[in-house]
Amino acid sequence: AAEAVGRELSMLVFPDTDADRAEARTELRELLESQETLQSLRLTPARSGAPRMCEWTVVPLRDRKAREVGNAAVVQEVDPLRDRYAVAWQASGDGIWDWELGGDRLWLSDSWRAIVGAAGKDETPAEWLDRVHPADREAVDAAIRAHLEGESPRFESEHRLRREDGSWRWVLARGQATRDATGKALRFSGSMMDVTDPKAGASRVSQDALTQLPNRTHFLELVERSLAHGRRRDGYRSAVLFVDLDRFKSVNEDLGAAAGDELLVKIGERLKTCLREGDVLARPGGDEFSILLDDVKEAGETDLVADRIHQAIGQPFDVAGHEVLATASIGIALSAPAYTRAEDLLLDADTAMYRAKAQGGARSAAFDASLRERAPQLIELEADLRGALAREEFRVHYLPIVDVATGRIQGLEALIRWAHPKLGLVSPDHFMPLAEETGLIVPIGRWLLAQAGREFQGWRQGGAAGELTLNVNLSTRQLQHPDLLAQIDGLLAEHGLEPQDLVVELTEKTLQHGDGATARIGELRDRGVRLYMDDFGTASCSLSSLFRFQLDSLKIDRSLFTGGSPRGQAPELVRTIVAAARETGTHVVAEGVETADQLGFLREVGCAAAQGFYFSPPVDGAMARSLLARAGGW
Repeated sequence: AAEAVGRELSMLVFPDTDADRAEARTELRELLESQETLQSLRLTPARSGAPRMCEWTVVPLRDRKAREVGNAAVVQEVDPLRDRYAVAWQASGDGIWDWELGGDRLWLSDSWRAIVGAAGKDETPAEWLDRVHPADREAVDAAIRAHLEGESPRFESEHRLRREDGSWRWVLARGQATRDATGKALRFSGSMMDVTDPKAGASRVSQDALTQLPNRTHFLELVERSLAHGRRRDGYRSAVLFVDLDRFKSVNEDLGAAAGDELLVKIGERLKTCLREGDVLARPGGDEFSILLDDVKEAGETDLVADRIHQAIGQPFDVAGHEVLATASIGIALSAPAYTRAEDLLLDADTAMYRAKAQGGARSAAFDASLRERAPQLIELEADLRGALAREEFRVHYLPIVDVATGRIQGLEALIRWAHPKLGLVSPDHFMPLAEETGLIVPIGRWLLAQAGREFQGWRQGGAAGELTLNVNLSTRQLQHPDLLAQIDGLLAEHGLEPQDLVVELTEKTLQHGDGATARIGELRDRGVRLYMDDFGTASCSLSSLFRFQLDSLKIDRSLFTGGSPRGQAPELVRTIVAAARETGTHVVAEGVETADQLGFLREVGCAAAQGFYFSPPVDGAMARSLLARAGGW
């Protein structure tokens, strides 16, 4: 007011220079000719001669008959500090909000609405709070309440908001209340910043081009943020699921790369249906998907999601006009305070996935932190073992089974050996327990069955005389594996073998694994495959198992022939076992025979067959062929 009082109107309206004065006259004329209230920002000369930025509001004046009789102008200097704030906020792209607490009205800036992709004009707090992720809502409400009630000097909250397209964005909201003289909050105003991609640049690619899902880089950032959230909030845990498709390569080989891409897209769509609100699905690449499970209350929640995934993927897919069946191996890793890097959590989930795949695939496995406590040499051995199949380091050796009466070979037991590049030929005693523990026994056993089947077929075609069996050992994991029967059917068909040519050897421990083992043994027996009980005479072995499982033969454990008298350590026990088996019509094989006296004793008691170093140590395929070709016997 002090600038205007006592001054001519022209001194306020018109600048000093002719050019600026002409522009000002034109602008003023347009304002005065308008029949509406208009506003304009313009430089206005001050008494000192320096111009000030002022906001001019021109209002038309009308008489009682609504005729325009003049104009009134309100000139107000613009607060330069407030103007700078406005420009800075607009440039930052941050959202602005102003909550009128008395009327419960919430004003949201266009930049706030842009963050959530909303175009509406809702002015209720629900427009913000109803978008908050369910897992974050309680914390957001508590932070707002604490500030409004004066318990915290300012409001700050990092949480997730749901966009209109259903996706989630991490935001950082900060604000402060305006209070009356008594300290009661009247207004609550602040800003909101999108912090989902703190390192994202304009050229950064955050999506997988094929599925439009987050890529590995983006997923790692989300996991990193989740771990940071867990460090700030007690009780918050997340989990990563690593999903790897089983035998995906065959789809590309059989139907082409385009069909493989189509299958990946459809699997991605199904995986989305298995997730909870707030979970994130990504595709790191290849035939792998990764999932970030949010706010995991109990470890069992991860199993439920994994089960849903198995069920969803297990339904047939229509790909390029073909029905395609798919399965997946899933590794699960649950977050913990020890995790400081997202990469470590993903690595553990990946390790668990390989454990699931080693157990035969189409299943889930959870990462066990105790693996880190294992001896370094075991960790190194497991790593070597995983690569041994790919490097073709395994070998099959054969131990002859000899007919005691004739001295001729009646069967060959296939035994695995590992040709380690540094350790040489490694006995199965040194790596099979680890293979069983890790589940690698399944793919190793599958390879042994296929390799032994090929060599056995070659011996048959080469004129191996008489009845000959191929004996293979199955562990508990192998017996319970869902693909076992398909493997055996494929072996018999591919190599032209009869079911009775194959002998499956099982230990008493394997036979004791409940109804599942009983059912599977029944399926093998129905196919005509012969069944032997291995290592009889140790632990809790009993003849009752022979009757229960209707086994064809038992093999007396080698420990009964080690040491002791020339006839072995427990000749009377051997005599009793053979006699009892004879009464039931069960064939008996003695293991570990090393001397002529032991062979003579077996003939004396009527044992049908034997194997051991007296006849031959385990030999490779070429030497086994030579043994089969020899004219005489033992």
